[in-house]
Amino acid sequence: MVSFKRRLKKHLRVARRHAKDHFIPHKGNNHHPHVLKHHVLVGYSIILILLKVIAVIGPIALPSSSLYSSAITEKNIIDLTNQTRENLNLSKLKENDRLTKAAAAKAADMLKNQYFAHTSPSGVTPWDWVRGAGYDYRYGGENLAVHFEEAEDVEAGWLASASHRANIVNQNYTEIGVGVANGFFESVPTTFVVQMFGAPAVGSAPVAVASGTRNTNRLIISAPSNQSLESGTVASANTNEEGPKKISEPPVINEPSVVVKPLPGAYGVRLEVKNAENVTASLGEEQSPLARAGTSDIWSGEVKYRRETLGAAGEPLIVTAANSDAPALTKQLMVVAPSSSTQQFYIFDEGAEKFAKFFGFLKIGNLDDKVRQFYIGFIVFLGAALLLNFFVLKFRLRHPSVLKHTAAVMGLALFLMVV
Repeated sequence: MVSFKRRLKKHLRVARRHAKDHFIPHKGNNHHPHVLKHHVLVGYSIILILLKVIAVIGPIALPSSSLYSSAITEKNIIDLTNQTRENLNLSKLKENDRLTKAAAAKAADMLKNQYFAHTSPSGVTPWDWVRGAGYDYRYGGENLAVHFEEAEDVEAGWLASASHRANIVNQNYTEIGVGVANGFFESVPTTFVVQMFGAPAVGSAPVAVASGTRNTNRLIISAPSNQSLESGTVASANTNEEGPKKISEPPVINEPSVVVKPLPGAYGVRLEVKNAENVTASLGEEQSPLARAGTSDIWSGEVKYRRETLGAAGEPLIVTAANSDAPALTKQLMVVAPSSSTQQFYIFDEGAEKFAKFFGFLKIGNLDDKVRQFYIGFIVFLGAALLLNFFVLKFRLRHPSVLKHTAAVMGLALFLMVV
């Protein structure tokens, strides 16, 4: 016991001496603490620059870091989706060649025939594409996106909509396929993204859900909320109703029929609503009635908006359908929000954390943020060391060049933090 106490005291004396030499100016270190020596400051500078290099090129150059690549590619979309699921402790989705084939064919068809909807103008449903690719499914789902420029923003737009998020985090799905098509749509160059989910059939009737989202004129639109569908079908608009009649059933919105088109200072809205006598669309403080197309169940109109009145987290585009004999139906169709960074735009926490797996096993979360935090901590550390020297030496320095060199290194850290 005595021997242990002696060794402990000896180690503590050595530790105190080293701490004093490193941080406190005194005669033994020539009034020049080791942490502020010029060669150590040069070492700090090298480390700061290397960290910035790693933060910029590391996620691109090292394996399993494609989540930082903003290009809209099939792999990036799948990686981001699986990242979201992993953050929620859900199983990852396995890429399926047949779902990929179906998604690619659907994306190409939307580009060729210039539409953005789950059901094509000729009546082809998402499930027709899936079955046509030879995929026999128990569960199926589809997310759509258009007018986005970065993969992260596609994922952000989907996660900001409850319906699209429901597809992404659905525990019934086990497989995924993504299709991407580049070209012109609505007179602008754009990218169509089709994300198809599935679970192989096990002898039960299939169930399917579908959602779509677009980003136009630097506004993110997440649309429409899901419709659960039996037997893998999608309800289509009915334009053959004959004459007005007494309505006793509650209003029903056919969500896959929703079409929203950006206009100057407004959004054009068109959708099918059954059992309705009047339909109103509202966005933020603005509210506009929709007009009925003859005796059909198709309602359309424009809802105006002022960009400056939209909240930072976006405003819901809401449709209210009513008749005199049943309760009114209010439905949020999408979220319209100013263009913002992915981290700021998330309504849900899922997927907000980016990470990279260096060398396939070392997981680093939010690498950019952690490097910035290191720079802030380093600036505080160096500033505290400098102030300590001023106080110990009664507000003067024996080595004036230390102040200049330390200030330069702190300035470098600040510069690297903000660029």
